[in-house]
Amino acid sequence: MLQPRSYPAFIARALVLENEPFEAMVDDDNPWIEGFALVAVVGLLAGVAAAVGSFLTALSLPAPESLYVTLLQGGRQFASASALPPAEVERIIAEIWAVVALVTGYAGGWSHLLPILSIPSFAILWWLFFGVLAFGVGRALGSHASINATFGATALIVAPLILFVFNIVPFAGPNPALIGVWSLLIGYRAIQVSQELEWHKAAAVTLIVYIVGLFVVAALVAAFGIGYAAGGAR
Repeated sequence: MLQPRSYPAFIARALVLENEPFEAMVDDDNPWIEGFALVAVVGLLAGVAAAVGSFLTALSLPAPESLYVTLLQGGRQFASASALPPAEVERIIAEIWAVVALVTGYAGGWSHLLPILSIPSFAILWWLFFGVLAFGVGRALGSHASINATFGATALIVAPLILFVFNIVPFAGPNPALIGVWSLLIGYRAIQVSQELEWHKAAAVTLIVYIVGLFVVAALVAAFGIGYAAGGAR
């Protein structure tokens, strides 16, 4: 069983795709529990850093009410110049503002604490989704690895989230695209090591997992949009 104090060095080795961390997770006495602990700790650290960063960023920006009024004024001018209904433009601005202000913590109040819940939750859900699908697709391509070993190794896909500690500094957070690509590479290494697949099969498993994940996210966003539109039309 790994000790939390060993996580920094462990994660650093995973970020440079060394085999040792993945092999250690596979050989752990309980990869599932170890993986969950690692994902939870990294996700929580990233969430706390993002929460502190959003609070400090909000302090460095104009008051939310002033910025919102400015956006509405700009929307009215745009509506006048484009012959669009002003009420519809204001409605769109209001809806986008509500979501952005809440997600970024700019709305103030408890919204600053949202990342402390959302980032660890997302990290755990993505890990579970990735592990289950990687196990299933890997088995279809000839792997004989256990799902426990797969969960242990794939827990390291959250390692790039540690870069979120830079979110403490306003406007200095990592590029989400960088986090995604880095996580993909770590996922490939985790599958290759835990399932003992040839490189092209491990790459195929990784790409299939990501493609299915994108379709799931797109479907959820579409469903949310349809539900929101239906609710607004009532």
